[in-house]
Amino acid sequence: MNYKTILMASAAVMFATAASAKDITNPFYLPEQGKVLSDTSIEMSRTNFKHYGNIDKSLYANEEITYGVTDNFSIFGSIGNEFDSTQFSSGDYNNDHNFDYMLGAKYNMQAGNWLAQVGAHYYTYDQESWYGHNRQGENDRWYKELGAQVKLGYDLCNGWTPYTSFDIAGNIDDADRDIEYSWFGGVHKKFDKASVDAGLRYDFNHEDGSANQLYAQAEANYFIKDNIAVGLYGDYYLTGNDGENWEDADIDYDYTAGLQAKVLF
Repeated sequence: MNYKTILMASAAVMFATAASAKDITNPFYLPEQGKVLSDTSIEMSRTNFKHYGNIDKSLYANEEITYGVTDNFSIFGSIGNEFDSTQFSSGDYNNDHNFDYMLGAKYNMQAGNWLAQVGAHYYTYDQESWYGHNRQGENDRWYKELGAQVKLGYDLCNGWTPYTSFDIAGNIDDADRDIEYSWFGGVHKKFDKASVDAGLRYDFNHEDGSANQLYAQAEANYFIKDNIAVGLYGDYYLTGNDGENWEDADIDYDYTAGLQAKVLF
């Protein structure tokens, strides 16, 4: 075998290795069978209402673990915490240990370049622990929610993946059930050492005056290794109303900003 053949073979191996690297930040990514994806995040949010003059703020941290049962089916679980420090939050909670929990599953499907994902989750937290005992007119039982998501995209084979998703969620242990909906449309782009994801999200319901809110949403990630990515994410309110009272509760501004780290084991 001459040097030219060796060089060509080496280049082919390198190209194949690079091409087969998985984008763990892709919105359709699920870990392969036996693999585990850790997603750690911390975020702050700020909301100001035009006629109230006060700022509603929060600081939230979350750890989500996704396990690949098969190459196309994964189960996941997460635990989060809402902090109560007045420096970062509005002081609405009973203490600084306000945990919430989620369990769910996701399944991927593909037909040619078309991508699809369906998922479902169960979400809960202890309202008595968060807010204390005997809140007037409030329910102190565990909050329980079921939700589902459908996602559809198209792989353009050049790093671009336009996609859309639709979410629905509602509490299941309350006579006064609120159903929340969320639609997102955007695009994901993978570069050599980075990725970006951006689009518009529309949140709405048919309760409390039919709330509807439109947000710009985006994230950017940098790959330390193929299996480790760190990034920034956030959203910003564009227009809409919160549904409670259109004149008295119009949103002046509302945004979320966070840091995240994803590691595939």
